Amino acid sequence: MKLSVLINNFNYGQYLRPCIDSVLSQAYPDFEVIVVDDGSTDDSRQILASYGEKILPVLKENGGQASSFNAGFAAASGDILFLLDADDAFLPGKLAGIAEIYDRNEIDWCFDRVTTDEGDQPPAQLQVTLFDKRDTLRNGGFPSLPVPTSGLSFRRSLLSQILPMSVATDVVLSDNYIKFAAAYLGRGAIVETPLTFQRIHASNRYTGTSRAKTLRPRIMIATGLELARRYDGLQALGKSLVAGGIAETTSLLKLRSEARNTVAGGPFGDAAATEVALMAARKRLGNMLRRGQA
Repeated sequence: MKLSVLINNFNYGQYLRPCIDSVLSQAYPDFEVIVVDDGSTDDSRQILASYGEKILPVLKENGGQASSFNAGFAAASGDILFLLDADDAFLPGKLAGIAEIYDRNEIDWCFDRVTTDEGDQPPAQLQVTLFDKRDTLRNGGFPSLPVPTSGLSFRRSLLSQILPMSVATDVVLSDNYIKFAAAYLGRGAIVETPLTFQRIHASNRYTGTSRAKTLRPRIMIATGLELARRYDGLQALGKSLVAGGIAETTSLLKLRSEARNTVAGGPFGDAAATEVALMAARKRLGNMLRRGQA
């Protein structure tokens, strides 16, 4: 069984080499490494050239993460395809471990948890949970799939029903769309034991960033619209995601408006009062999201 690892990169030159090396050092007999560079302007392409024939570089103009998924898939020849962000890395033994899970189970996709501790090592025994929520998704429910891009893998036969996907600027249409589509189209497994290192840093596009709150509603809306457009059986789920994204957007705008009104009408007009009001608004929004009210 041949494996393909699709690395997507945009200006992550400082992390690119450890990412690629984490895959090339895997103890599995038959795999390829495809690195899609999405129009980087740093030293990424020089780094890719230094690997020679060890990797297959795909160089393209900047088009967003979804366009990189499409380009990597088009270049891949493996039976199982893995996605990997260029600022993350695979832990030792990941490819062999995931391949064995596919061999032992009749599954179409396998997602593994991630760790943010670079020194973590996977244990010898993996904890695997089989996952089939296709009926839940058809009925408009969306099960929890808390795994980022770098923890995702798929059989080619399944991913060919998802990619190529519509493209969007930024990350508003990316891994969430792929995860929900995969869970709707096939039976899968979740590896509860982390097999991937997710790097948290100042240049993250979503995870751990100040942009996450404003990006989240946009991601929900774009994902819902695309799922409903592409798959007849996901109309209900698509509507739920769109409605949730609109509700979060409305709540966020309302809280910002209340914060501005509080500052303008209050007894204090200085910067400290502005910060206090904004902090209160953010806290209220966070509480609403945790209670599922937004």
